Amino acid sequence: MRKICFLVIALCVLLIFNKCGKPDDFYSADFLNAAELAKPGKVDSLQILPGRNRAILKFIVAPDRRVNKLKIAYSSSLSAQVNTTMADIAAGEYGNYKEVAISNLPEATLLVNITSYDSKGDSSNTVTGSGFIYGDRYNSSLYNRIYQNITTINGVKQLNFQNESAKPRDTTVFYTLQKTIVTYSKAGGGMATIEVSPFANEVKVPDIATTGTIRHYSIFKPVVQAIDIFQSAEVTVSF
Repeated sequence: MRKICFLVIALCVLLIFNKCGKPDDFYSADFLNAAELAKPGKVDSLQILPGRNRAILKFIVAPDRRVNKLKIAYSSSLSAQVNTTMADIAAGEYGNYKEVAISNLPEATLLVNITSYDSKGDSSNTVTGSGFIYGDRYNSSLYNRIYQNITTINGVKQLNFQNESAKPRDTTVFYTLQKTIVTYSKAGGGMATIEVSPFANEVKVPDIATTGTIRHYSIFKPVVQAIDIFQSAEVTVSF
């Protein structure tokens, strides 16, 4: 009976010893392993700012200072070919916005993957994005604002343009037509150039000649974040 009691006591002491010592050791080892295996920080808030056969990628670099470079892989919806470029991280870019320009892009949907790397070659989770790139096809679809006539109001001549019925009533709302550039013959000789807002249907031209020419074209932005503008073909009318 004494032997049994002794064995039970010894077993309890052994269990208490194991409970007090080993789990902490195992927990610490797991914690350190997890820290060592943590992925580098990924970029955030990726935006694709479209232009004419080009784009600017804008994103926030992770504040993780282990990251020293980015791999940017991009392709077009028109092709399976994937292009790759690398971008270094400057000291002041951690946690801040960074921009990377990409050129020679076809007019199609751009697909982008960005992966962060540290000096050991470890990689972050990949951030993906897509956006449409504009080109000649979009430009060929643009119209020129329609010039109507010249009238005189209270002794002052003005050029009149057809109303843009599709424009929003609120001038703070984005509208693809940005403005119309008008060049006209002046009464004293030479030419004058003015801009006409899409929200205005007439513009005063007190110095316009009795006869001459009016040249005009319209300027567009396909989307509010576009980095390039596009223009319609120029039209010339005589008066």
